[in-house]
Amino acid sequence: MSDAPLTIESFQPHIGTAFTVHTDQHEEVLTLKQVDAGKPSYPGGRDPFALVFDGSSNDLMFHSQTVVFHHPEMGELAFLISPFGRNDDGTFRYEAVFN
Repeated sequence: MSDAPLTIESFQPHIGTAFTVHTDQHEEVLTLKQVDAGKPSYPGGRDPFALVFDGSSNDLMFHSQTVVFHHPEMGELAFLISPFGRNDDGTFRYEAVFN
């Protein structure tokens, strides 16, 4: 895993691409759908941002938990995601917030 700090610019070129999460029994593909800038909370801190992912399964839901993502260009990344709804096809939507 990379130790470089993750920024909004790290993810913007990867909108529409697949991030794979491997569990003990399943492989889930999460597609990065949007990257949203947040408002800085304090001077000198990282500019906050949020990522929205669409899952590929309607029977596997990750709870609010840290997962390890694999991306062909970004490599291996670990961060917290939380479910926040379902898409019309029954797949889950997830959000990751970076402050």
